[in-house]
Parts: sequence; C-alpha cells; structure tokens
Amino acid sequence: MKQIIRRYDLDWLRTIGVLLVIPFHSLLMFNMNPGAIVYIKDTVNVKLFNILDRIIHSFHMPLLFVIAGMSVYFSLQCRTKTKYINERLIKLMIPALFGCIILNPVMTYIYLISKKENSSFLNHLLGFFTKNPGDFVGLTGAFTPAHLWFVIYLLIFSFVGLPFFIKISKGDFNNLLFKLGDFLEKPLRLILAAIPVTILSAINILGDKNPLVYFAVFFIGFLLATDDRYQKAINRDKWIYLILSMVFIYLKFNIPDTFEPGSPVWCIYGIFDTSTRLVSVFALLGLANKFINKNTRVLDYLSKASFPVYVIHMLINTMVGFCIIKLNIIPEIKYILIVLITFAACFLIYELIKRIEFWCYIFAIKPVQKLSEKIKPKEIYDETKLF
Repeated sequence: MKQIIRRYDLDWLRTIGVLLVIPFHSLLMFNMNPGAIVYIKDTVNVKLFNILDRIIHSFHMPLLFVIAGMSVYFSLQCRTKTKYINERLIKLMIPALFGCIILNPVMTYIYLISKKENSSFLNHLLGFFTKNPGDFVGLTGAFTPAHLWFVIYLLIFSFVGLPFFIKISKGDFNNLLFKLGDFLEKPLRLILAAIPVTILSAINILGDKNPLVYFAVFFIGFLLATDDRYQKAINRDKWIYLILSMVFIYLKFNIPDTFEPGSPVWCIYGIFDTSTRLVSVFALLGLANKFINKNTRVLDYLSKASFPVYVIHMLINTMVGFCIIKLNIIPEIKYILIVLITFAACFLIYELIKRIEFWCYIFAIKPVQKLSEKIKPKEIYDETKLF
C-alpha cells in the first residue's frame, strides 16, 4: 500500500463545508419558499438571508461531494478492498442508521407540533415508519433521511463505483487517463466537466438531490485526485475561477429560470447552472491549496468534531429554532441566536460523545484518550475525519 501525504487543504474545506450546514439551515428558517426544506420556519421572509442561502447552495454540496470523491482515491491507495469496505460501513452506515431511526423522528415531531398538530409522539413514531414517505422530505410525518441523505449517498456511491475505482487505482486505465489529463490541464478546460453533469441533471430524479448528478460530481472528485496536473491547473487558474464564480452567481440572481424544458435555451441555462457550481468548487480548491494547506490544532479538533456535529445538528437546530422564533425580536437577532446556540449545543454534545466508548462507535470517532496523539509530519492519509 502507498503512503499518501495528507492534504490539509482538503481537510479545511471539508470541515468548513460540513460546519457550514448550521448557518445554512438556520438561514432557511427565514426563507418562505416551500422548496427550502427545514423543519422549523419563522413567519417572515428575509431577503438578505435568501441571497446568502442561495450563494451557499451554489457551491456547498458539490464541494463536499468532490472532496468525498477525492478521499476515496486517497483511501484506496493505502487500503485493501476489504479494509475500505469495512471502514465505509462503520463510518457511514452506522451513524446514518442511528440518525434516521432515532434522531429524525424527534425532529419531524417537533415540526408537527409547530404546525399545531395534536398527536402523541408514539403515534407519530409509528407513522414515521409506516406512512408512505412520498418525496422523503418528512413534512407529512412520514420517514425522511433529512440531512443524512448526504451520508447515505456517500455510502451508496462508495460501493456502486468501487469496481471502477479499484481498476483506476490499479492503473488499468492509465493511458486513457493520461490523455484526459493532457487535454483537461489546459487553461479552464475543467469547466467542460459541466456538460456530462448537465446531461444527467435533465433526468428528473429526486429534484435537487438527483443521485445521478451527485455521483457524477463525486466521480469528478475521484478523477481530480488521480493526477497531480489537475490540482496544478486549478492552482494556476484559481483567480479566474473565482472571478467567474462571482460573475456566474450574480447572473443566476438576475436570470429567471423559466425556460421551457427541452428547449435550446433551457439546455444552455442548464450548462451555465452546472458550470456555476463547478467553477466555484475549483476556485475554492485552488485558494485552499495555496493559502491553508497546513495543519493546526484548530483543524485537528474541528475535523474530528465535524462529522458527529453534522449528524446531530439538524435536530438541535430544529429544537433551538422552535424556541427562538417565538421571541419578539428582529429576525437578524433570532438568526444569530439560533446559530450560536446550535453550535454551542452541538459541540457540547460532541464533548460528551467522545468520552463514552459506545457513542464513539455510533458516531464513528476515536475515544477521547486517542485524540491527544501527536500527528506525524507526514501523516498517512486516512478517512477518520469524515469521508
């Protein structure tokens, strides 16, 4: 097995991206669009918050899936197939099952209470597992994976693509991949990855959680890790990607998405929309590699805490929001309180979790006594941080 030097820039991006879910979901509490799904909402629509959540949405999930795909490549370089499968099951499946079975029914029950529905928790719990889940958002009290759809997708993608990932890792497609690298390392050509992603997005499956689209993004991340030339090309073009991402996001705010499905303009807009997401990711990958590719104690702590915080945050955020939105204060203060209290509560719970071996197993983290081990200057890449 190869030794892979840890990419601390990816750790930073992954950790920041995961923790960003708290301010992002808190923003959605003040977005009256029914498509902006959270389980507690205020009664006012705050335009500034709507703008911020749209900006975050433009890069957030693609960034996490790209990094997850890169992590799969690094993992397969220093693990056997069996060890890789075992780790994925332990680190992804167990926390996802716990969240879906234990945490999410409580969260959706709080939602029903907020809507003045008179039902006991026992009846709700029964309905959670027996009602028709429909679109899986859980607003009817039926089953929902809620935010854990991301973890479930990672688990599925990791296994569905595994035979192909292993072949690539063994070098079966070296000639093809080398030629692909020759072509895509040229300035801005990585944007062409938007074309296959756009084609897949035309297949309407689960709306903005289209698994085909996110698997394509996941696979793009895997490919980016196979050749150092991709990161060098991203580093070279990072400022252009940053400028393009800002221009594209601005245009998205000013171009109404009202085109007839299947029309040429609709296709062009689809490529533009996907390009906006990927260009933003490339900009972040380049800037992070240049400026924050180093380890710190803060990163070491937050990267270990981020996954447990991700699993529990939605329930905590819902509980906090349920209490705060009732206060007779301006939305901006409500938002700040919701974010701060949610962060504080999540990290407090994490501090308790990491001290109890059973909960460490459930949340796929190392017990507290192992957290103080020193990190070697050239740490072998592993997936204990999240993906």
